Amino acid sequence: MVMAIDIMQYIQPLVPMILGIVLLLLLIKQSLIRKKLLKGRLIFVFLIVLLCALILAFYSEVEDKTILQWCLLGIDAIIGISFIIFCEISSSREQFNKDLFLTLDKSKFYVLIDKKNRIKEISSKFLNDLDATEAEVYKKNLFKTIEKKYRIFNLNGANTSAEDLDIYFSSPDTKETTLNLEIHDDQGDAVAYYFTQRPIMVLGKFHGRIFIGDKKSSDELVGMEKNLAESSYELDMIKSRFITILEKTNEGIFFEDLTNQTIWINDVLMKKLNLNYNDMPLDEFMKNIHPEDMAMVTEKRGMINNIHPRYTMTYRYNTGSRYTYVKEEGSRITNGKIVELCGMIRLIEGQKLDKTETELDQVLGEPEMLSTIQRLYKQDQTFQVVLIKLTSIDKENQEHGRSFGDMILSEYIKWFNNRYVDSKLIYRISGLEFIAVLTDYRKIERLKNDLAHNEKILHMKVDYGTIKTQIEAMMGICYSTDATDAKDIVKKAKDIIRICSKEQYMANYAYYKDIR
Repeated sequence: MVMAIDIMQYIQPLVPMILGIVLLLLLIKQSLIRKKLLKGRLIFVFLIVLLCALILAFYSEVEDKTILQWCLLGIDAIIGISFIIFCEISSSREQFNKDLFLTLDKSKFYVLIDKKNRIKEISSKFLNDLDATEAEVYKKNLFKTIEKKYRIFNLNGANTSAEDLDIYFSSPDTKETTLNLEIHDDQGDAVAYYFTQRPIMVLGKFHGRIFIGDKKSSDELVGMEKNLAESSYELDMIKSRFITILEKTNEGIFFEDLTNQTIWINDVLMKKLNLNYNDMPLDEFMKNIHPEDMAMVTEKRGMINNIHPRYTMTYRYNTGSRYTYVKEEGSRITNGKIVELCGMIRLIEGQKLDKTETELDQVLGEPEMLSTIQRLYKQDQTFQVVLIKLTSIDKENQEHGRSFGDMILSEYIKWFNNRYVDSKLIYRISGLEFIAVLTDYRKIERLKNDLAHNEKILHMKVDYGTIKTQIEAMMGICYSTDATDAKDIVKKAKDIIRICSKEQYMANYAYYKDIR
């Protein structure tokens, strides 16, 4: 009788411990099924089991067991509530899976097979396509069942049969794959099942597969082939156009593979930079950049990303006998695997360019300017004459050399020409003086607005490698109505420049109509 009482003393702390262990094993099983560690629940139940073990170990040594008994009752209640909550969660998940399969049953071709390729579960849509009932296909080989209605032709483009598929899918391959199973009906028309197949693993062991997908009719297959052919044609056309552009262009083009750290340049750029071949490692190409400009180039490259993919930078490059300023303009492109910079590199130092490649070389002189203006007067056309005098170039010539001065002068005239002048009506009347003839009223208004609100025109900041400077200009502006002939309007424009040059005159530009 005493022994029975002693045993009963241990039952009360032993019961919650056993229940806790059962609950712990249940959670471990759920974690394995979901392939996800239920960390919070496992820690909570483990602490309960540990507490029960401690109570059981010291239960006999405690004289007053009232507090322990209340603790055990509390633990019993917690375990009971946990069982209810965890079962409800599991039930909800099972309901979700049931609803998911009901949706798949009506909308997709899906089939669940065991490791011997026997059908365990199949969707109504798939059964309807096979003209069969669930009872007729249950535990039957999937591929032999398909062959009762269709002739299996190939898998992913390779000739195959039901026997080949049965052998292939019997192996416990754990990879998820996409399958294109082409089949022929009784009339010989080609159709195809498009499946994604995924192995079913339970406790690390292979138990079968699930196939989920759809079916494409012969018309859809013909449409897909047509789209593929059209895409191939468009790709070939783009390739041909691109090759033609590369062969015909006079621009220096580059493609820089940042992933593999290589660069390709076309023949034009190879000749301009005096390099020996089109392909080379990126570090070999960059070693010719002037050491003082390298930090700037590296910094600029670090700022190129998906948000700011386009960039422009100017630096000095060793073309063999000397360093020459080049302007690099490009964009960042990527296909998800390879990141590239592509664009153009132009030499911008006048002494290293061919006759037709600089803006200054294309600018005509004073005789042509007078002839053009006189012609516009005879045609009774409204226009505007802008006399531009570059006042900072002499200083740049002294500090950085005449070639640098010519370079920034050329860049300024090119910028002004592109923004305000039509038909390149810009002429050089002296070393640092130019006449621009504006015939488009929209560009005449743009110049007026820019002069009023944008100091960039008269004080343009330039950045060439490590050299940061500013181009300063003065402008005298006359409308065609301010004079009667070409010589008169040019004289009045020069008068305006003389006025702007005086210290008491605050602005760097003036309109003749405002000072006459």
